[in-house]
This record gives sequence, C-alpha cells and structure tokens, in this order.
Amino acid sequence: MIIYALYNLKGGVGKTTSCVNLAYLAAKEGKRTLVWDLDPQGAASFYLRANQEVNGEIGRALEGTEQLIDKVESTAYNNLYLLKSGLQNRVLDIKLGSLEKSKKRLKIALSSLKAHFDFIFIDCPPTISMLAENIFKSVHFVLFPLIPTPLSERSYWQVVRFFEAHGHDARKIVPFFTLVDRRKNIHKATISAFRESKRKLLRTIIPQSAVFERMGLQQAPVHAFSPYSKPSMSYRNLWQELKMMRKLKKLR
Repeated sequence: MIIYALYNLKGGVGKTTSCVNLAYLAAKEGKRTLVWDLDPQGAASFYLRANQEVNGEIGRALEGTEQLIDKVESTAYNNLYLLKSGLQNRVLDIKLGSLEKSKKRLKIALSSLKAHFDFIFIDCPPTISMLAENIFKSVHFVLFPLIPTPLSERSYWQVVRFFEAHGHDARKIVPFFTLVDRRKNIHKATISAFRESKRKLLRTIIPQSAVFERMGLQQAPVHAFSPYSKPSMSYRNLWQELKMMRKLKKLR
C-alpha cells in the first residue's frame, strides 16, 4: 500500500482537484484506491458525491474504539472508495492532543487499512498542526501542488523548513506545478527559477483550465466527463510519473 498526502499550507492551489483526479486514475487501472478527505470543508467528498447523511467524523476511529474500515463508503466508480469528511473533523487536533501516542494515531489507523487498499490519497487541510504532523509521519509522499507565483513558492519553502526543524523527512515532499498559465511571465519565470534550484520536482505541469470548474457542476473527476481534454491528459501523465517513484528508505 502506498499513501500519498495532497498538502499545501496555502489554499486554492489545486490540492483537492489533484487528489480526486489522481485517485480516480489509480482506481481506473484496477487498483483498490481510497480517498481520505481530512479537510473539514469536504470538497473531495463533494466531488465524489458522498452521502451527506452519513457522519464523516473519525475521532472514535483514532481513539481505537471504532474500526476505520467501517467508515469507508463506495463511490460511483469501480475500485474507488471514500472516507468522507465533515465539519466535526475541524476539532481533530484537540482530539489527537488528548490521546496517548498522539503523533502516531493516524499511522496506526492507516495501518489497519493495509489489507484493503493498494493506494490511499489524503486530502489535507491547509494548516500546520498536530494533524498535519501525524500525516507527515504516516505517508510515503507529500505531494505539494504549487501555483507558480511567489506566495505559493514561499509556502513550499516554509513547509520544507518546518520538516527540517521538526525532524520530518523532507525527502517526502514532492512538488508539482498546477493551474499554470504559460501566457503569464510570472508563471514562466517562477517555474524556471524553481527548476534551477535543483529541488525535486515532477515534470508534468497541470494547466489552468475552465474544465476544473466543471468538476463542481458534474461532481466528478475530469477524466470521467472530459477524458481527452488537456487537463485530463496532464493528470494521466502526472500519475505515470508518480508510479515510477519508489518508497523512500529510512534515514539512518
């Protein structure tokens, strides 16, 4: 099982869009895939048409008094499953802080899903918190969508410094550019400068497109309703890149 977190300290960068589209492509290949929506806004749950009558609170599962697998819902797509979010999850940091082994609770919960899924994609809230640190410790890769602007790039370096200062493995952070408009000089200059920094960077660029706005209207991944569009092709290329990555060896 490989676990990806879609994370950025800054909102509005294509985090949820990337989570849903990448998970859909993994499931389409026949892999049992789970989207875990940990953002209280529940945008990933909305895109996947989650049953709003089902409580998305997972605090008891982190306590160990409920089974996380019992919270999993099927979606309209073969092999694609969902752990939905809910506003109740806005207090997960408080819940985690009250538990023993608070920084390992998410890792323990995720290990219980190992027998059930090939891939897990976590849509993370845009914050650095105890929940975020749980995520950083638990996943294999932190996929970091970046709009090519100074503020978005600044958020990347803030997170890298946080990882290094708090003993997290910064090698897990894998950035890629999203919502790119090649007509904008600032986008072109930012991408060029970032590449020159020699930081690890996925090659695929996700373009800015009105197709992404249709995800909200269709409540569906892009490939499900516009499979030959440029955004759909870009996410397919990005998924191919991700499949080539290998789990990191632990630092000595």
